[in-house]
Amino acid sequence: VVAADYRSIKLREQFKRSISPQLIAFSDHMKGLFNIRYLRFKTVLLLGIVLLLVSACTNTKVVLSFVYNRLDNQIRSEFNKLGKFDRSQKAEFEKRLQTFHYWHRRVELPRYVGLISEIRNKTAAPGKTTSSDIHRWFEKIEAGTEELLSCYPAHFSTDLLRTLDNDQINFIERRFANEQRKNIKKHNSKTREERMNKRLKEVVKWSGRIGFDLTQQQKDMLLKAMYDTISMHKEYYALTKPWNKRFFATLRDKKASDYEAQLKKQMAASYKLVDLSHPQKVEMNREIWRNFVVDFEKSLTESQRKWINSYFGKLAGNLSLIAKDKVSFKPHDDAALGCLPNSGV
Repeated sequence: VVAADYRSIKLREQFKRSISPQLIAFSDHMKGLFNIRYLRFKTVLLLGIVLLLVSACTNTKVVLSFVYNRLDNQIRSEFNKLGKFDRSQKAEFEKRLQTFHYWHRRVELPRYVGLISEIRNKTAAPGKTTSSDIHRWFEKIEAGTEELLSCYPAHFSTDLLRTLDNDQINFIERRFANEQRKNIKKHNSKTREERMNKRLKEVVKWSGRIGFDLTQQQKDMLLKAMYDTISMHKEYYALTKPWNKRFFATLRDKKASDYEAQLKKQMAASYKLVDLSHPQKVEMNREIWRNFVVDFEKSLTESQRKWINSYFGKLAGNLSLIAKDKVSFKPHDDAALGCLPNSGV
């Protein structure tokens, strides 16, 4: 994400000199987490943003601002990959993307600050954090995810989708199918054990690079939680095939009187395919990770608690400043383009 779309070689070199090589490598690794190719990123987008911000190897406003200001590039890049859009279509999408960015900066970042500050205060000393606190944090994250999805540009682009011609629709449909095949192949190329060990290795590597070293007990706890988690990949891919068929059938039926309403319904359904079809398994997974966080918090060492207090305090302060920064574009005041800071969302 960070390494993409530099305006000049000079800017790239200035950026490299201003931050550590570890952050460049980390940003390249994170790029995959911001792929929106399935329209299903309930976990990916929110956790990706939080992980990106919390794990940045240089916790300074300059670096965090640089990263945050360029998150739009990945969304824009994925949109452009969908097909050959004309100038008018790109301009319309850009309005929605800018509206989303402005809303997220003014509304969501302050909420992140509130949650980060609460976690910092609660974890300052052993015994201050209760299981109720952690359950409440999970609820806040899930509620924030729902709001994020409801404000995402695609949700406000049904009128833009109506302008797509048959060639564009066919291209997008083929791309969806191709991307799904590639992801299934990639997932099946490794055993479950290989996937779990790789994930653990990545967590250990990046937590170590930011100075938060995990104990062996914590590594064992994390690996166990990963293994206990019920894999939903097969269920998800099985559900996306009929969803794709319904979505593109709806997309082509432009004469329908409720065309845009049906598109919105289809997109909203895509966010909860697994949740609605397998609620018990999803809830079991939630409980596994809630319990993991409860046990993990209890296992924190004194030095880890000091790190959280220092790092999260600085992070909250930097994000507060970024939330108030001026944007490089004139904010739109049209609710048809997306959520607005004063809309109550």
